[in-house]
Amino acid sequence: VSARRYRGKGTLVSQPVFTVDNLPKRSRASVFFRILLAIPHLIVGALWQIVIEIVTFAQWWIILFTGKRNEGIWKMQVGWLGYAARVWSYYGLMYDQFPNFGTEVGSEPTTFSFEYVAKASRLTNFFRTLLMIPAAIVALFVLIAADVVVFLAWFAILFTGRHPAGLFGFQLKVHQYMVRVSAYGMMTTDTYPKFGA
Repeated sequence: VSARRYRGKGTLVSQPVFTVDNLPKRSRASVFFRILLAIPHLIVGALWQIVIEIVTFAQWWIILFTGKRNEGIWKMQVGWLGYAARVWSYYGLMYDQFPNFGTEVGSEPTTFSFEYVAKASRLTNFFRTLLMIPAAIVALFVLIAADVVVFLAWFAILFTGRHPAGLFGFQLKVHQYMVRVSAYGMMTTDTYPKFGA
């Protein structure tokens, strides 16, 4: 899996990169019934997430004792994260193509990449739950704002057949931030999530 890599404070780090293309024409019917259309994916994603939470707990212990991430577990986590990102953005009205189930991407106008870095900080992973609190507070407010924006976008698409660029841009930043927050919470990266970064 390719991804953005960069050096920060002398340490090689990585974080997930997720984008969605704002297509010029949108399906009013798909947008109108989006909540119903997304239900199968929301169910699959929720069940899959239970498994991911179990392996994430195992990964926490592995990092604590070895200082490295287990690559097999990391790939499982990232597989779910890529799928969840596509589902969240579909549910959030960012595109109309019904997403593929699982890790294989179909014709959805999305890209997701993330690079594996084995070395992990024992200290920050040990305190990961506490370190997540500021990011979770930001995520709460961002998601509240995103709900309002999605509501406005729903009406805009129904009446114009287009997703206003300003609304789309904000939603994309929210989805990107939530992907980073999830990645950090799952200990797939030690890079702290930042909104709009």
